[in-house]
Amino acid sequence: MRTILLILFMSLHSIVQVVLGETTDSTITVTTTGFQFQPQSWTVNSGKKVTVTITNMTVQEHEWVLLKAGTKITLPFGEDDEQKVYWQIQAKAGEIKEGTFFAPLEPGTYDIICGKPRHMERGMKATFTVK
Repeated sequence: MRTILLILFMSLHSIVQVVLGETTDSTITVTTTGFQFQPQSWTVNSGKKVTVTITNMTVQEHEWVLLKAGTKITLPFGEDDEQKVYWQIQAKAGEIKEGTFFAPLEPGTYDIICGKPRHMERGMKATFTVK
């Protein structure tokens, strides 16, 4: 129950920041359910610190991989795609994990994928918008 309340609080906090147009650092939450990210999109300010909390509600390991601007991966995601990764975090089954990075300076829409074998093909994709 505490985990769900924490996720709701952090999601509400992120929504308030976006609505108010704050130029402060961002905190975003990611929940993995089946082969999906929830939510499936996030918006942050360029160059600002982003703290990601990922809650893996599944029985397998998942990754939240932010790709560099304008890059596309080949299927399946593999070693030849590693240079296309801007930042990533992974969570084991049932794990809650937190990591921090600085958002790209270039505004635009970036792809998020799960880099585990066959996960992207099953729908583990999302978008990350930088303003």
